[in-house]
Amino acid sequence: MKRITGEYEKLGTLDYFIPYPLPPQNPNFELSGDLALLYGKAMQRLGQLNEMALRIPNAQRFLKAYILKEALLSSAIEGIHTTLIEAFTSHLTQQKPSKDTQLVLNYTKALDVALTLIQKENLPIISRVFLAAHKALMQNGEGDKADPGNYRKQSVRVGQLVPPPAHKVPQLIAELEQFINTHESLPPLIKAGLAHVQFETIHPFIDGNGRIGRLLIVLMLVDSALITTPILYPSYYFKKNHLEYYQRLDGVRLHGDFEGWISFYLRGIEASSFDAYQRAIDIEKLEQQLMLLIQNHKAFSKKQEDAEKALAILFQFPIIGIQTLADNLGKSYNTASLLIKEFITLNILEEPEQQKRNKLFSFNAYLELLEKEYPQEV
Repeated sequence: MKRITGEYEKLGTLDYFIPYPLPPQNPNFELSGDLALLYGKAMQRLGQLNEMALRIPNAQRFLKAYILKEALLSSAIEGIHTTLIEAFTSHLTQQKPSKDTQLVLNYTKALDVALTLIQKENLPIISRVFLAAHKALMQNGEGDKADPGNYRKQSVRVGQLVPPPAHKVPQLIAELEQFINTHESLPPLIKAGLAHVQFETIHPFIDGNGRIGRLLIVLMLVDSALITTPILYPSYYFKKNHLEYYQRLDGVRLHGDFEGWISFYLRGIEASSFDAYQRAIDIEKLEQQLMLLIQNHKAFSKKQEDAEKALAILFQFPIIGIQTLADNLGKSYNTASLLIKEFITLNILEEPEQQKRNKLFSFNAYLELLEKEYPQEV
C-alpha cells in the first residue's frame, strides 16, 4: 500500500510539496520484522560506543576529532571538501582558512552552539536551536546570501522537489518541534531518523539544510541520552552511500516509504557506531602505549607529570606549536620546547622539514588513526 505523505499546492507555475505532520499515518509506522532486527543491531552498536566513551578517562580529549570527522563527512556530502590537517591547523597559522575549511569549522561551532542551548540552558530541540545552529554554520564562508539564522523567505528547488512555500515553513517547523518533544510512541532512535527526513523535506533554509538536518540526528541522540557526547558521526555511512541516501529521502515523498528510509538510516547508525567504536579502541591503545613509554623513559624522570599532561594535550591538538603547548600546559615556552624535542626523539611528534619559524609539529600516529579505514562486519 502506498502511503500519502503530503500534498501539493500550486502557486503560480510551481507545485509546492507540503509534508503531513509526523508520525507517518495511513498506515501507521511500525517497527516490526526486519526493521526490528535492524533496530536491535543499531541500538547494540550505539550502546557499545557509548559505553566505550564513558570508560575512557577524560574522553573530551578525543571529542574534537570526532566532531571534526562528522563535520568533514557531512560537508563532503554537499560538495564541501577539506582535510583534517587543514581543519586542525587553521587557528595556528597566519593565513585565512579556505572557504571550505571555514565551513567545516562552522559546523563544529554550530554543534557546540546547539548543544549549549539544550544541555546548559535546558532548551528542548525547538526553532531557536535550529536558527542558532544555522547562524553559526553560515556566519563565515558563505556571507549574507544564505541569510544566516533565518528561515528562507523565498522559494527553492531541490532536484525535482519544490519544498513548501516560505510562509508555510514556521508552522511546519512548529509541528516538527511537537513531534520531537512530545511524541513518545516511537523509540528516540527512530524519532531522530524520521525527524531528519521531515526536516530535509521542509527545507527551511536557503542553504545548509543537509548539514543542519544531519546535526539534528546527533542532537536528538544526545538529548535522549542514547549517547552521552556527540561521539557518533552518522554522515560516515551517508557519505559512503550518498546516492542511496538521496534516493531513500526521495522515496518518502514520492512513495511514502518511511520504512525504506528507516532501514537505510538504521544500517547507517550501526555502521557509524561500529566505526567510531573501533577507532576509540585504537586511540585508547595508542594512548596507553605512549603513556607507558613516557613513564619508562629516563628523559622524563623529573618531568613525567608534565609529559603526561602534554600527551593528553596532543590528543586535543594533534598539530601543535610550542606556544600552544606552553599555554595549555600552563608552563614556560622553554619547558614546552624541551618536551617537544623529547617527543620528536621518541617519534611521538614529527618536525616539519621546511618550516623555520613558528613551527607546527604533527602527532602523526593519532592523525593516521583518525583517517584509517576500518573494515565493516558482514
